[in-house]
Amino acid sequence: CWSTESEWTQASGKGKLYTYGIMHQKYHPAFAKETPYNYALVELDEGPRLVTNIVDCEPDDMKTDMPVEAVFDHVSDEATLIRFRPAH
Repeated sequence: CWSTESEWTQASGKGKLYTYGIMHQKYHPAFAKETPYNYALVELDEGPRLVTNIVDCEPDDMKTDMPVEAVFDHVSDEATLIRFRPAH
């Protein structure tokens, strides 16, 4: 948002799937093995929305408003991504 007045705030890691899509097209070779994959907008219980992916869930099982919880995907020594899975 380019705001200079933002601050870190503790969050529960729980929310709901606000909307999502499934990517079937292989637009870039780096993602060819990942296809199909999902992209999602998750609304945290605290209000903010995050662009992310849903893991541990088949595309046909994804539903808007389904409860989700955060998981952290350590992709390299420099990067950890927040993703979400269906809440249990």
